[in-house]
Amino acid sequence: MSEPNTEIHRFTCRLDFEPAGLERLFQVVRRRGFVIERVHAAHEADQLHVDLTVSGARSAETLRAQLEKLHVVRSVQRPLDRCFVVESRSA
Repeated sequence: MSEPNTEIHRFTCRLDFEPAGLERLFQVVRRRGFVIERVHAAHEADQLHVDLTVSGARSAETLRAQLEKLHVVRSVQRPLDRCFVVESRSA
């Protein structure tokens, strides 16, 4: 039996620059069943700008809503480029 198809999603996040803020973001991603594929983070003034690429079979909008609930997160946006589906391998 094969696993469900996995989609790739991109997010752009702005976080308050504080200790462990980035780790909190990563924890939510992992706990929601996504795999972090790529991260680019840049520190500007008192904020951290994070471009995040994740994969998973769950809803990206649900993940976005969960990320926005973190107290360190100021905004979460999804770029307008298309998501694509990665066919999972048979077990």
